[in-house]
Amino acid sequence: MWRTTLSITLVFGFAASAMAIDKFDSRAQNCASVHALLGRDRQAILRFPSRDGRVALYDRYVSTPAQCGPGQYGIRASVPAADGACPVVSCRPLNDFAP
Repeated sequence: MWRTTLSITLVFGFAASAMAIDKFDSRAQNCASVHALLGRDRQAILRFPSRDGRVALYDRYVSTPAQCGPGQYGIRASVPAADGACPVVSCRPLNDFAP
């Protein structure tokens, strides 16, 4: 009996961790759309070009700081959107504060 319970637990555990985070180009949407997708999915990976346009940058952004994982905290950030800079929340590790 315990083997069946363990097997079911493992299957659901792996299935939950395998859920993909949606990726979007932040410049292809206006700021309201970026906020709407973060509100709907609670997290997303947003891509955008660097200031010089040579490198694609990306990061995980969340709807609220509460969506950051254990050992992380939320900070204010902004991403380029079709209608200008868009304020969002990015997660950073707590060990950023360590000496």
